[in-house]
Amino acid sequence: MSWFKNMSGFWGYIIGAMIVLPFLLIGYNRFFINKNDSEKYIYDYLKDFLEIKINVPKAHSVKELVISESKTIKMQAKNMGRDGSKRTTMRYRIVYDQNTRKYFQITMFDLYNQFFGAIDDNQVLITVNKQDFDNPIYGTKDKPLMVFSARGANKPLSERRATEQDLGGRAYNIDTTPEWYKYNTYMYLTYIMTNDEFKARFEK
Repeated sequence: MSWFKNMSGFWGYIIGAMIVLPFLLIGYNRFFINKNDSEKYIYDYLKDFLEIKINVPKAHSVKELVISESKTIKMQAKNMGRDGSKRTTMRYRIVYDQNTRKYFQITMFDLYNQFFGAIDDNQVLITVNKQDFDNPIYGTKDKPLMVFSARGANKPLSERRATEQDLGGRAYNIDTTPEWYKYNTYMYLTYIMTNDEFKARFEK
């Protein structure tokens, strides 16, 4: 009888982990995780851009320097039911530009270098979508223009990294690369932009 109970528990665990859990995860990913079909539109979005020079003011607090938010982008099982969920970290700073009189949200995903420290109190070249820039509903404090790429205007953004051979370190270029620009854009359009805003922006 004890053996039968143990086997029943074993098979119950197998059924739960191998059959029930995957269906629950599929349902959760389908109905509870925001995901837009950005791949249809991202190429046109990326190629329609403006590059604008702005002055990023000096931050007076850590929160003013950068805001960080973590978001689950996919629930999945790992090693018989242990959590293996995929998460992304969005870090951003909202900047008001006196010349254009618009607000910009400089946004990076899964970037853990000194980028936000490098743009602080600096002049940078930002990349924005031209259609959004021309649309008066964007660029306000409540709906800033999204920026997924920034480069140093006068010289590359950089951070100093020490090595065993050079404890003083040397400067490394941390301007946004084309690959990271595309990644930032994809992550925002796919997982962060609301379904309603995505439909209004791309599917109207």
